[in-house]
Amino acid sequence: MDRRAASQEDLPPLELRELRMLDLDAPSGPGRAAHVSAASGVVRRADFVYVVGDDELFLAVFEMSKGEPGRLERALDGDLPLDHSDRKGAKPDLEALTVLPPFEDHPYGALLGLGSGSTRARDRGFVWRLGSDGGLRGEANAVDLAPLYSLLRESLDDLNVEGAAVMGDQFWLLQRGNGANGANVVVELELDEVMRSLVQDRTFAARELHGVHEYELGDLGGAKLTFSDASPLGGELLVFTASAEGAPDTYQDGEILGSVVGTIALDGEVRRLRTIDRSYKVEGVHAVLDTGVMTLTFVCDQDDPDVASPLLSATMALDPDAEHASPSGDS
Repeated sequence: MDRRAASQEDLPPLELRELRMLDLDAPSGPGRAAHVSAASGVVRRADFVYVVGDDELFLAVFEMSKGEPGRLERALDGDLPLDHSDRKGAKPDLEALTVLPPFEDHPYGALLGLGSGSTRARDRGFVWRLGSDGGLRGEANAVDLAPLYSLLRESLDDLNVEGAAVMGDQFWLLQRGNGANGANVVVELELDEVMRSLVQDRTFAARELHGVHEYELGDLGGAKLTFSDASPLGGELLVFTASAEGAPDTYQDGEILGSVVGTIALDGEVRRLRTIDRSYKVEGVHAVLDTGVMTLTFVCDQDDPDVASPLLSATMALDPDAEHASPSGDS
């Protein structure tokens, strides 16, 4: 495993703009609030914004042009307790949401949601077919992540998958290094291999890890920055977020100390690393590129079930020199 280090850029924190709060037309169950409070992954597809929360069995769907409350669509079978501590032990901990390229019976690709694997109960996910308009088609299909996560546990301590992305002919997973022995790691897998296992029997499997890279991202407020999500950008650049949280392990929540956004090239080198407005703990990112400027969509988990997560937006230049040259420091 090679190790790489990155330092934060000497720029003002990235300013965020609130697009909406993640309110819902109905709660996920009796006693639950009608909003997403623990957003952990986000994908934008045409007019649709899809959000997973780490304490739910549902995918939240928002149509941006309508401005109406979102709706919940069941992604995984089962029920979760209402009590917070009981729910924490039973939840699938959906932490990563990404788009898969077209494959058998999925001509417009699919959404893939992944549990974190931080406990054996969190070794499951889902795949959901997309239509030409970016909307969902049919129902979600459960995916068994245990074959892949068992392989990862042989090489990684304190498994905690937080991000995933298709990068060219590879599939990248981001491991959050917030455990006692954990490290920020990007794992490279052969895309054809994991897609073949998905098509054959709805599992995610790989025979070997084709690349493992460890990253030191520094700290905020004395706490280590650890990966929180990822989004592919043209298949040649990965946008990632990382957060600092005063927690002792992968299981407990802690004080929110801030987040950063950065990019990693296909060669594994970090190209950007910029702080974000520190009032938010950014847990999910979706990125698109237009003429050298990235448009970033973020979701946050403020660790308060009574507060709706916000959907946020920002822009950032692909090249940091462009922002250093700006007198105002604006992105």
